Amino acid sequence: MTDDNRILADALVALQCEIAEEIHHQRQAEICSQLYPDQGVMCRPLPKGGIAIRTLPVFMGKLNRAVGLGSQGTLSEDEHREVESMYLETGLDMEIHLSPFATSMTVESLIARGYEERVILSTYHGFVDKLPDGSATTSTFDKVTIRQIHQPLSTHEREQFIESSIAGFQTNGRPRELLGTLARIATERTDTVLFVARIDDQIAGSAAMAKIESYKPDEAVAYLYLDSTLPEYRGRGVQQALIQARIHAAQCEGLSLLTTTTTVHDGSARNAERAGLIAAYTAPVLIRPASIQPGVIPLPSVAESASSVRTREK
Repeated sequence: MTDDNRILADALVALQCEIAEEIHHQRQAEICSQLYPDQGVMCRPLPKGGIAIRTLPVFMGKLNRAVGLGSQGTLSEDEHREVESMYLETGLDMEIHLSPFATSMTVESLIARGYEERVILSTYHGFVDKLPDGSATTSTFDKVTIRQIHQPLSTHEREQFIESSIAGFQTNGRPRELLGTLARIATERTDTVLFVARIDDQIAGSAAMAKIESYKPDEAVAYLYLDSTLPEYRGRGVQQALIQARIHAAQCEGLSLLTTTTTVHDGSARNAERAGLIAAYTAPVLIRPASIQPGVIPLPSVAESASSVRTREK
């Protein structure tokens, strides 16, 4: 392990969170393939654990990445080349979200191939029945009202959510097409409930929560994602209110575990901690510039399925 790759919770809890992360990315790719059916969108299990998604180059690393790499051991030279060949034609930097279970040997093998650490992510968790009642927040967020939007969505609800999500994220410089696609994917996912925050009857932010099955029978995980606050409403408790609303929704659904991933020490991480969530693990994102291209071999066809992601429970 490196200092940036640490399991901070019970190993089985960390595993549940990591599996939820991988299934989330798989479902992102599945919907993306429906939105762009002729663009060669791929979602494949990785050698020795994890999953890789490849979509359109315009979506950059957000929808072109390998997640959970190294969870079952260090890749061989040929296995590295198989994974990298999947992304060659995109012209993008190779982006790997390392598994918290990856060994120092895996990190060393990636560094030797030209990868460098770009950022550290922190995955948070909370046991839903032990978190503070998410409905008991009106005194703190009395100017923020939250509406849940369930499937099936009306055309107005879908477009309103997409536009509000774009408006909240656009200041980070990402392309509008990427932001719109991320929001549209959320509106199409049948496992996802949408949340819209308002202040004085004006949209102030939005977020999503997916219900993802666990490897444990009769349990499911609440996966929080796509938190977005419009610039003019930042600093007014919008994201905190959205987190609390999703905690309450998870409690009402009887879900067992809640998880979300943020950049270490950023505002979203602080909001997660304020809501009572605890870090399950940290892990680095490793990038290799597209200009570095070791020799490759063809990637064999690998069947895509959620069950393949969940074969690592023990």
